[in-house]
Amino acid sequence: MLKLVYGVIITEKCRAIFIVFHFGSTVGNLLLLNRCLTKEVVSNLLAVLMVLILIFASKHFIRYMSDAAAGHLPTEFIFKLLSLFTLSYLVLIIPFALFLAILISFGRMYKDSEITAMEACGIGIPSLIRVLLPFILVVATLVAGLSFWVAPWAENTQYLIRDQAGAESEVAFIAPGRFHPIRRGQGVFYIESLDPDSKHMNHVFVYVEIAGQIDIFTAARGYLKKADSGEARYLVLENGTRYEILTQGRGYRFHEFEKGEVQVWQKSNEDPSSRALTKTTSELINSSNPNEIAELHWRIAMPVSSIVLALLAILLSRADPRQGRFAKLFVALICFITYLYLMTMGKTWLKQEAIPAYLGLWWVHVLFISMAFFLWYRQYGFVYLISDIKQWQRE
Repeated sequence: MLKLVYGVIITEKCRAIFIVFHFGSTVGNLLLLNRCLTKEVVSNLLAVLMVLILIFASKHFIRYMSDAAAGHLPTEFIFKLLSLFTLSYLVLIIPFALFLAILISFGRMYKDSEITAMEACGIGIPSLIRVLLPFILVVATLVAGLSFWVAPWAENTQYLIRDQAGAESEVAFIAPGRFHPIRRGQGVFYIESLDPDSKHMNHVFVYVEIAGQIDIFTAARGYLKKADSGEARYLVLENGTRYEILTQGRGYRFHEFEKGEVQVWQKSNEDPSSRALTKTTSELINSSNPNEIAELHWRIAMPVSSIVLALLAILLSRADPRQGRFAKLFVALICFITYLYLMTMGKTWLKQEAIPAYLGLWWVHVLFISMAFFLWYRQYGFVYLISDIKQWQRE
């Protein structure tokens, strides 16, 4: 809460003191205000960030646990994938958390009439923006590092782990009396029982369908074998039969064998570096592929949107003390959702070459910067807007 006593503003919550002359200019050290305001925004940022990470991580943790329970994902990969997923999504979470943190901090200051008293003593919105701008730029730099380098690495690592998990899940979770998918859904196999060593299977049934060709195997015993290259897994069958269903209704063929092999998994031939999400930023810069151009503009948009959203939050937070600190929260959330939706649509249009590459996603940022100037004009008027800009230049 602020008290104006003989030209001195005393901020009880922040413990900052600003001496004001009668002609309205501020004398004193804005470092006190900087420390006060940054501390409050940082504390709110960390709180919001922890809640958002917990929400996103919990949702995917449940999904990974379900996949593990169904035998589609080995348990040792759960926390690896969860950590990598969190790193990837920090690019989106941090700008939103900063947006909410500034909104909550300034909302409290408006509720307690602190900003009103500051403005009456010459500390206006330009001064507050100047005080908070270094911290905003630090957060934007962090987001840029995550967007340009960390997120692509995390996406690439996730792809490799999922490929490895696919191999492990199709051959590691073998339980008697259950049908197990193989070859990424192109077939199934079933076993009646397992030996105590859990390596040899008894009474094995295998069904495989590839390009309309159906093969059915039955065997007295079987076991799993890894290829020397490690890029494939085979089910070795002993003392079995094979029914080869011929296409176009031409009947079937019957074979008996003492020992045979059925491929149950093969490493994907897709190169992860061929996916735009996993490519390095330097590769995207030199690319002419629409998907990669769209991904490059998306990565650039993340740190830029952090700055635009932070400045927009300062203006959106303005409220009457009677309205409370969360008065503009709903409006602010609508603005953020619209911002994110337009960037997503812009990325899709870039992929489809519906808009030129040089335009990128900059039109979205310009739109919301214009919105910020409109809010400034709506709240203070044109004359005050010009004077604030001149004050900014003097400072």
